[in-house]
Order: sequence, then C-alpha cells, then structure tokens
Amino acid sequence: MDDGSILDLTSLGNTDNTPRFKDVQCAAEMNFYSFNPCQPFTEKSCTDAAVCILNSDLTESISIGDAAKAAFQYNQEQQAVIVAYTSGTIVDLKLSEIVLKCDESACTPSIVANGQQSAGDFQLTLTTVCACPNGCDAKGPKRCKYSGAGSLSAGSYLCIIFFSVIILYLIGGLIFMKFVRKKDGIEIFPHITFWRSVPVLVQSGAKFTVSKVTRKEATYNTI
Repeated sequence: MDDGSILDLTSLGNTDNTPRFKDVQCAAEMNFYSFNPCQPFTEKSCTDAAVCILNSDLTESISIGDAAKAAFQYNQEQQAVIVAYTSGTIVDLKLSEIVLKCDESACTPSIVANGQQSAGDFQLTLTTVCACPNGCDAKGPKRCKYSGAGSLSAGSYLCIIFFSVIILYLIGGLIFMKFVRKKDGIEIFPHITFWRSVPVLVQSGAKFTVSKVTRKEATYNTI
C-alpha cells in the first residue's frame, strides 16, 4: 500500500494443488467456483489455475484465472483491494476479480461467488482479516478481534459460569468433608443426602407429568 502496509494472502492458499475455496455455488446462476490464492491448483480440466468455474452438476470446468496472471489494484468505489486474474487469449479472454473485504474479526476466511458480471467477467468476494493492512503475514493472522459469530454468546458464558461453579462446589465440598468433617467413602461427597434423593424426586416428577398428560377428562350427560 502507499503507506507501506502490506496485504499478504499467502497463508490462505493451499499448497497441495487443491483449491482452498472449492465448489462455492453462485445461487443466481447455479454454477460453482473454486479459488486458491497465491498457489495454482488443478480441478478437472482447470490446471495451474487460481480461479475455476464449474457447471451445475460439476462435470465440466473452465479456468477463468491463471495463478501466474495476478494483478492487485485498489478500487476507490468499493473501498477495497481487488485481485484480478486473467485466462485465455485476447479473442477469448476471461477475467476474474476477487474483491478483498477487510474484516478484523474474520480470522476464518469466507468467500461469496457473485457470479458473471458481464461476458467473460466474473467476481467473487473474499472476507478475511488478511485483507486488512498488515493483518496477516505468511504464517497467518497477526491479530484477530473476534466478534459476532466468532465470539462467545451470552448462553456460552452462562454455561461456562455454571460448570465452573459446579466444579468449585464439588472440589471445595470434597476437601471440606474429607479434612474438616473427617468423612470417608461416599460420605465425603457434599450434601450426599440430597443427591441420593434426586433420582426419587425425578421419578416422582416424571410420573406426575405422565399422569397429567394421559388423564382422561370427565364427561357429563346433560338432562
């Protein structure tokens, strides 16, 4: 970038000749797209490809972007860097544009196939922290601000608190009963009398619920 910051997509690409983003469907046209940053891949008839399009039943494929033909440019209108790949000849040129969407919480990248924009012109949107200036190096994200779907929900926090309290209760209770009350065997379990009664209480509650559900309503004859 002009300020010296770097966008590094190296960590996003597979190095085993397979696409990192494979067979992503564009719902508007039912075709599938595969993409792999920085390293070429092969899928059916697509070889040394960066971007490949496949038909709706995945039986045919066409390379729409060669891995060796990449160009980066900042798009002022979209406020994003776009990676453009070309494939084919002048008379049958294919152009694929990958819009790099910066999201500092997107430590796990996601991609959307926007499909064909015009004849021979295709577009995908890649959302990742690596699209942010200095967000990644060759090893991966340098920092991640987890939020939204990537963060813990309120329910998750409640579960963590609940199980933490249970663990503290058990450990603290066992220590207290063992070393303060001097109990042995099953008697070192805290509140053993209550816990012994739990199965009986559960059984009684279940029977009560079943009896209410299966009870037949009384009927009356009118005179």
